[in-house]
Amino acid sequence: MDINTKRTRTTISIVMLIWAVVCIAVTGLYVGNNHAEAATTGTLTSDYVYFRKSPNGTPIKYNGSAILLRKGQKMTVLSTSNKTWYKVKLTYKKKSYTGYVYSAFIKVTRTTSKKAHLRKNENYVYFRKTPNGTPLKYNGSPIMLMGGQSMTVLSTSNKTWYKVKLTYKKKRYTGYVYSKFIVIDSTSATTKATTKATTQQPTTAAQAAKSGYVNEDYVYFRQTAAGTPITYNGSAIMLMKGQALSVTDTSNKSWYKVNLTYSSKKYTGFISSSLITMGTYKEPDGNQTSDAAFEKQLSAQNFPESYKVLLRKLHAEHPNWIFKAVHTNLNWNDVVKNEVNVQGRVNNLVNCTSYSPNYGWRSQTVGYNYKTDSYSSYDGSTWFAASDDLVKYYLDPRTYMSSASSMFAFEKLSYDSSQTKSGVEAILSGSFMHNAHPTGSTTTYSSMIITAAQKSGVSPYHIASRIKQEVGGSITSGTNGKNATYPGIYNFYNIGAFESASGNAITNGLRWASSGTSYNRPWTTPAKSIIGGAMYIGESYINKGQNTLYTQKFNVTYTDCLYWHQYMGNVQAPTTEAWKVYDAYKSSGALNKAITFAIPVYKNMPSTAMKMPAANPGNQNNYLKTLSVSGKKLSPTFAINSTTQYTVNVRSSVSSVKINASPVSSYSTVSGKGTKTLKSGKNTFKIVCKSQSKATRTYTIIINRG
Repeated sequence: MDINTKRTRTTISIVMLIWAVVCIAVTGLYVGNNHAEAATTGTLTSDYVYFRKSPNGTPIKYNGSAILLRKGQKMTVLSTSNKTWYKVKLTYKKKSYTGYVYSAFIKVTRTTSKKAHLRKNENYVYFRKTPNGTPLKYNGSPIMLMGGQSMTVLSTSNKTWYKVKLTYKKKRYTGYVYSKFIVIDSTSATTKATTKATTQQPTTAAQAAKSGYVNEDYVYFRQTAAGTPITYNGSAIMLMKGQALSVTDTSNKSWYKVNLTYSSKKYTGFISSSLITMGTYKEPDGNQTSDAAFEKQLSAQNFPESYKVLLRKLHAEHPNWIFKAVHTNLNWNDVVKNEVNVQGRVNNLVNCTSYSPNYGWRSQTVGYNYKTDSYSSYDGSTWFAASDDLVKYYLDPRTYMSSASSMFAFEKLSYDSSQTKSGVEAILSGSFMHNAHPTGSTTTYSSMIITAAQKSGVSPYHIASRIKQEVGGSITSGTNGKNATYPGIYNFYNIGAFESASGNAITNGLRWASSGTSYNRPWTTPAKSIIGGAMYIGESYINKGQNTLYTQKFNVTYTDCLYWHQYMGNVQAPTTEAWKVYDAYKSSGALNKAITFAIPVYKNMPSTAMKMPAANPGNQNNYLKTLSVSGKKLSPTFAINSTTQYTVNVRSSVSSVKINASPVSSYSTVSGKGTKTLKSGKNTFKIVCKSQSKATRTYTIIINRG
């Protein structure tokens, strides 16, 4: 993999790969039957990816340094003939390049243009800047589209929010509209959507009625074709996916007449034909629960209301998932107090480089010297104490409930026999372990991981993602048995790995792997390391109650060593590892099975979720390094501290002075300095130091003339 970063933990410092989120499948392809296909575009899904001259060749350089592409980089895909390395064209630093990028890191979409309109019965629909984002505005008010609004669909890669272009008040806009409110004008699109539903349906009312079911959630049941909804107790009936019905008339190809039972009462009305599938609805595998039963489960477990809102959305997407409340009986403020970094206790780190300094994520109180604008690093040169706001964001369980992928931070990590070897291989994709075996062995890495899971009682997906997170994509002296100091020793988990005066992280990790007899040590083969490391994780964490990625990072369940017994120091590690596990479930087709998630609940939590602080608002130092009035004495004497008001007394014969000032940070600017004319009596001058992040600190100098 093209990423080489580290992460640490508190009890055992560990080198960790960060920001390598491998998107396994190339998704989002759509080709309309009667639309000319535009250029294939791609979006990078991982950070710090090399841009190469040829497939797996040397990196392309900019100003003498290898180009490292960031997540979200847009590109034009020129060729996919090489399934592993796509040929692409992109713009970097305002310059155009052509080269190759590892295919697993590219999400490919095909841009198609389709004429469409808003459903005629859908009025007051928000037109949004981003998928489910804030509405676009016209003259200061949100744009609300009315039924029949024409538009051009630019992209359907997001199945829930279509990117569209339209004219509103004679002005052109591009934004997003909820897909279920849009009707594609193209006949091919309509035919494609309805073919399955119509192949077995009667063509006239005279023919016998056929059984069917609603194939989407929140479908209006209407009095007439495209008419107003039928109501129940004063509210419009909205049918859920799986609702059984009897199709009695299909003479109108767009609106089928149906009979159904809703809340024990029989109704006759109309439903859009594209929202009906003929036959009997079959529930997905697992223990799917009705919405009513699900609500009872949430209430019975005393989930907070702010949790319920997010869990309902997840339940709608994955009805077989099981959510368990873990009531820690800990007060939220106490948890925050014990988890945020303080001098002498730095549990949470964040990776910051010169390329991506992440000033907004660094602590300004721990490990930071505002007098020199310098940060102390922990375990290597790029890991710094995380800010309180960043720690609180990742500490808040609601952060992980915002998406299905990050939800896997709460997946129970005990052994699961339904997790497959193919799912393990999906996690290992892009690394030296993918579909490979160690030198001299005929057993693949994935088979070793399955064995390790069975022996340790730990989830194989967790073992695979943990190993990949620790050792990265490329084989090193820690995993090839060729370390000069410890030849023939392996450490696939970087247990005991930390930077010290006596050795680097890899060497120290191999020292630990070579000593002792517990956990299969010494680890003289990859298999012994993989199995022994899994036993270590199982015994030291999972079997002690820290059985989720979240609780291994934030120990709120193992009460014998509350807060301290934590496996990882990287505050973002639960999220990045969760994404890998999610992809493994998805690629193996197991995403909709009955997966159990154990979610911590704290007392007296804020009613709303914590906000993610901006990563790079710029350097935040707004202190002055020097402040003086030429030839005069400031009172008090200037020093780099919190004092911002100073006084100078001059004789009445002094008609002007020069104020000198310079900032601590080279990124800051200073205004208000220079030569100043004095009037008799009191003169007040403001000197403002503005940081790169636009934060200002105002210094006041009062000069008394005479």
